[in-house]
Amino acid sequence: MNQLTDEQLVERLQGGQAGALDQLYARYAKKLHVFCSYNARSDRLDPEDLVQDVFLRVIKSAHTFDPGIAYFRTWLFRIARNRCIDANRRERIIRFIPIGRKPERAGSQDQLVVEDALVDQGADVASSVMRASVVQAVRDCIDELDHQDEKQAIVLYYLGDKVYREIGEVLGKSTSMARNRVKAAQDKVRRCLERKGINAVSY
Repeated sequence: MNQLTDEQLVERLQGGQAGALDQLYARYAKKLHVFCSYNARSDRLDPEDLVQDVFLRVIKSAHTFDPGIAYFRTWLFRIARNRCIDANRRERIIRFIPIGRKPERAGSQDQLVVEDALVDQGADVASSVMRASVVQAVRDCIDELDHQDEKQAIVLYYLGDKVYREIGEVLGKSTSMARNRVKAAQDKVRRCLERKGINAVSY
């Protein structure tokens, strides 16, 4: 049996089928956790709580979703971005929480999705300790990005299907501006990694 699309699941959710929400949660909860981890400016903001809040808003606003206007994924990450902005504003914190301090679950590789995409997997990493140091270096380099849109753009790029139009819709920017944000972030992270002696993927 063919897997239902996100949009079909939302249609079922709109019809009162709670099981559709479980499937959407299974598809996006971990990606949203990563996104919220990178955008929480205070260690008092728990990414898990933010993810739960995003899905509560999905339930409340499901009736407003129109597949003719946006993909569900775009709509979902726009909700997540706005939730992070609101939460950060309430906390009144100026700086982002360092990525190295974000919570991780033992044995989970989902937290590394952005870092894995940027680090050359063909590099000669001699041990798990070395691998951990490389991942930390990528986190540090992303954390050093000054422009909030660049940080969000590069995270969205590797969490999604690398679709600039969708990134632009989430950020409220044009497609060309979204592409510029991603490329600028990639270049800065790549240069940062090179300064640390780490090979980075050039895409």
